[in-house]
Amino acid sequence: MLKLYHNGNSVCSIKVRVVLAEKQFDWESVEISLPKGEQLTPEFLKINPNGVVPVLEDDGRRIYESSVIAEYVDGLSDENPLMPKDPYLQAKTRVWGMNTLEYHDHVNTLTFASYQRTMLLQKSQEELEARYAKMPSRIKAKKMRDLVEKGPESDYVPAAFGRLAKMCADMEKELSQTPWLMGEEFSLADTLVVAYMYRLECLGLTALWEANYPGVTDWYRRMKERPSMQKAIGPYLNKDQLAMIKKAGKEAFLSNPAFSEYLT
Repeated sequence: MLKLYHNGNSVCSIKVRVVLAEKQFDWESVEISLPKGEQLTPEFLKINPNGVVPVLEDDGRRIYESSVIAEYVDGLSDENPLMPKDPYLQAKTRVWGMNTLEYHDHVNTLTFASYQRTMLLQKSQEELEARYAKMPSRIKAKKMRDLVEKGPESDYVPAAFGRLAKMCADMEKELSQTPWLMGEEFSLADTLVVAYMYRLECLGLTALWEANYPGVTDWYRRMKERPSMQKAIGPYLNKDQLAMIKKAGKEAFLSNPAFSEYLT
């Protein structure tokens, strides 16, 4: 049986859980607590030296990177294929997968400048320094420090809003012509992107697309109606947690005039 090391609130974990649900696979769940820093323990670093989730294990073989995992899972069964048959559309799908590396970086920026920041600031400076020191990537540690210390005033934040606004514009270009990113049929490309939109919704930032992009707005509504989305999200996030995330996002961004050009 497939084994997934994941976290309920992890954007990349949600992405993989959506694909697992679409393919109707049974899988063994191993939840890793990100708030407790379990992804940085020696035990987990033996599983993934990068110290991130998700990780898929199939018969002892481990696969990293959520978009790669998603394509791998799709290839395990001919039932309900998600990758288009057309080689050109396959290439376009993989480009969306590559783009999600950027999307993740910028969604992560907004999360750590708001919701995650409120939790991390409850720790002592010594605890924070220890966490930064454990992170395998010095660049990511430096960025996290900046976001925790400066919050929405960090220079990373406007850059994140700009790139995510472009993501919505790029999606609208496709979705103004067809119902799904790869055309008339739902595909892997849709599953690769939706988790990042979901995190933005959790942060109260749906104005990024609702104000200007009707195709994206309709696409996201239909995505949320799919049973796979409900199965990937419902068991892992509770109303209290979602309310905390939205409150933090509102306080950090919605009342800040620096971001009004993206949210009106």
